[in-house]
Amino acid sequence: MKNFYELLAEKARLRPAHPCIAEDENALSYRDFLREVNRLAKKLPAKSGDAVLVLADSFTRQAAAFFAAQKIGARPILLHHGLAPEEESAIFKERGLQGFWRVTADGESYEAQDAPQSFVDDNDCLGVLTSGSTGIPKVMYRTCRSWAGFFPVQNEIFGVDENARIFLHGSLSFTGNMNAFLSVIFAGGTTITGAKLRVRSWAALMRERRANVLYLVPAKLRLLASEKEPFPDVLSLFTGSQTVSDKLLARLAKALPNARIVLYYGASELNYITYTVLDANVPRDPNNLGKPFPGVGLSVRDGKIYVDTAYHVSGAKTPFTVGDAGYINDKGELIFEGRGDAYINKGGFKISAARVENVLRDIPGVAAAVVLPVADETRGEEFAAFLVREQNADKTEIRRTLPKILKPVEMPERVVFLEEIPLNDRGKPDKKRLWESVS
Repeated sequence: MKNFYELLAEKARLRPAHPCIAEDENALSYRDFLREVNRLAKKLPAKSGDAVLVLADSFTRQAAAFFAAQKIGARPILLHHGLAPEEESAIFKERGLQGFWRVTADGESYEAQDAPQSFVDDNDCLGVLTSGSTGIPKVMYRTCRSWAGFFPVQNEIFGVDENARIFLHGSLSFTGNMNAFLSVIFAGGTTITGAKLRVRSWAALMRERRANVLYLVPAKLRLLASEKEPFPDVLSLFTGSQTVSDKLLARLAKALPNARIVLYYGASELNYITYTVLDANVPRDPNNLGKPFPGVGLSVRDGKIYVDTAYHVSGAKTPFTVGDAGYINDKGELIFEGRGDAYINKGGFKISAARVENVLRDIPGVAAAVVLPVADETRGEEFAAFLVREQNADKTEIRRTLPKILKPVEMPERVVFLEEIPLNDRGKPDKKRLWESVS
């Protein structure tokens, strides 16, 4: 299998009438989805080998455009939603891509440029964007095998098989969503999603479609856990990107009474690294991210996590680090201490934003918390804490709690209470909108 179009075509042959994608009220079988992919492929003027930036206005059109590009041998790169036009143009121009394909309900448009191909491996079949938190996002290329070769391992751990009806939410430009979506197609299952960032809409879709597997990042799980009625059909939940507090785990155990809950640690460059099965009745360290997936090597040097795996972006030399910090305990479990760029240097003290966020989330009355750095002329860096209160929680009482649970150096310069934490299309806190909310 050289690309994912071949995988889709094979599943359409084996399970033509089985639901492939259900987005809101619209559902497509494998056969009908393949027909839509083939229709789009005829309209794509790119050449085989071209790197094509794709901006589509819905999950289903993102998926169809991705497979259509694969069919003609192009290398699709799905663009994040919500970027400014100048940011979109900068990615296209400065990353040396050959095409920019826009796919909407009203039709398609294509912009080409004469740029040298920049893929790493002749077998590269797609590209993914870095998060782009600073500067223009970079493009990382992947072979089909770098994901598909690991699907049998991850699907067994995550409970994904041909009967899977997985609910996920957000853009396929988020590699977690794309990997999960492709792994479900690999198994011959069904993906369920909705366009709205609205919990009631998700709950209705999950119940109507009888979702039995769930993939959401913790920020979205906090929203789902607020639902009063449980979801007994969900048998498996897997989540990553952030740690899960004991408070959130207790709420998830009530909302998903029959689910096996798996927390994983991974990176866009490396795929899945470690995992642990969570039990709300067993005390745990929220920073414990478990043991390596089968076939994955793990080590720590100078406080940085290094990973040895065959499943990584092209050009990565292993053991590889993304700069994340942590250590391995005497049980061989990874204790996570923060993302490589998630430290705040306050007057010479390095403060872990992840640790402060976890402490804040455990405060009674706090539903969600995000910590962001801010420049300070005296100390170099300070930080602000953005908090969402639970219903009827008192702001004053929360403020009084802070000095009791945080070290003096960890006290935020500013505490901002919001109705909700704004999320980007990858399910992560939208830093730009957070600052705009208080500017």
